[in-house]
Amino acid sequence: MQKTIINSDDYTLLDFLKSDEPDPFAKAQPFYGYIEDLRRKGRYSYHRVVTTACTNKTTVLDPDRGGERRVLVMNSNNYLGLNTRPEVIQAAHEALMHYGSGLCGSRFLSGTYDLVVELEKRLAVFEETEAAVVFTTGYQANVATISALMRPGDIIFIDRLSHASVVDGCRVAGCAYRTYRHNDPDSLRRLMGRYAGRYRGKLVVAEGIFSMDGDMAPLPEIVEIAEEFGARIMVDEAHATGVVGPHGQGTVDFYDLHGRVDIVLGTFSKSLAATGGFVATSKEVANYIRHYGRAYMFTASPVPSTIAAVTAALEIMQREPALRERLWENIRYFSSRLKEAGFDIYPDPPQSAIITVKIGADAIVHAMSKRLFEEGVLMSTVVYPAVSPDEGRLRLSLSARHSRADLDRAVDVLSAAARSFEVAGMAGAART
Repeated sequence: MQKTIINSDDYTLLDFLKSDEPDPFAKAQPFYGYIEDLRRKGRYSYHRVVTTACTNKTTVLDPDRGGERRVLVMNSNNYLGLNTRPEVIQAAHEALMHYGSGLCGSRFLSGTYDLVVELEKRLAVFEETEAAVVFTTGYQANVATISALMRPGDIIFIDRLSHASVVDGCRVAGCAYRTYRHNDPDSLRRLMGRYAGRYRGKLVVAEGIFSMDGDMAPLPEIVEIAEEFGARIMVDEAHATGVVGPHGQGTVDFYDLHGRVDIVLGTFSKSLAATGGFVATSKEVANYIRHYGRAYMFTASPVPSTIAAVTAALEIMQREPALRERLWENIRYFSSRLKEAGFDIYPDPPQSAIITVKIGADAIVHAMSKRLFEEGVLMSTVVYPAVSPDEGRLRLSLSARHSRADLDRAVDVLSAAARSFEVAGMAGAART
């Protein structure tokens, strides 16, 4: 193939989604040129290679400097900072020595072992349900559950900003699905009224905390509307577990909706500091998912060391509420510092460990990310088509491991970058 010269400033990811060429690989060549141009300009902020544990700080490879650098991490979902707790590491080590590196089989065959069964029991108790089902990834938890329960002739109602795993679950199920305006119960009610009587089974899927902006769903109103139209309700608590609610159980806990939500979904890759996912529900629904959830049935079981680590992290999370309190102290302090520096943050006040700051055009977002990295701070960039054109933003995630010095450093570096780039959405920062 002939090399394609691309100026990344003139394109977005959406420009490479399709191609007029009959070769399905044709679109890969110009896209490769786009990514290479971002790399050449030092503006490619994804797939950074981490070489040490990722806590409040980590070490990454810096291709421009030809070595490793110690950086402040403001884009990890390690909300409670449990990934390096000695108890968690010890539990993983003991499981590795006892069971080996993996069971090398699906849950159906050789992959169901005592550690995962015990974790499912503990998760059911934690979520105040009859049963729980553990999955190898959080993505699979959504896809398997939704596609197991819904059929052609059924309909699912989801928020317009629902996670990709929710959308993919709807597509795999082959049922109809419709989106309502983000966090707008009136839009949901109108939508459900419009389709009343036209479909058999109805399911409403809500996200307790939205992964992009960290805002909370108006769950009581959503549950009430679902009940009004005779629909089942499923709540994705991936970013709420361990963070929100008086017991860290998520938004269902925060709004005291136990018993009114049919399925609660959670992941292990945030507060529980590993990888995997689960759903908590009735024993009958759990049993059905185990036998009809393709993303559960046709994948390898999670490795024992991971399950042991999650179990230890869950125990710590439950017995040490001070971790969650420390996280919220950091959230409140950091958000107030950002506002004092002149930034417009969202949500305001924060509703989770995720805070976003609007920047503007993709090119500026990439350039600011480069500057921040040069100053030793990692923040996530969010650009079109993940958000609307010219509404690129920086997404920050906080941890109980962050110190006040860490948070002050992040604000200072971000303020300096805002002044340098004269970002319209951060004009207030220029006054600091």
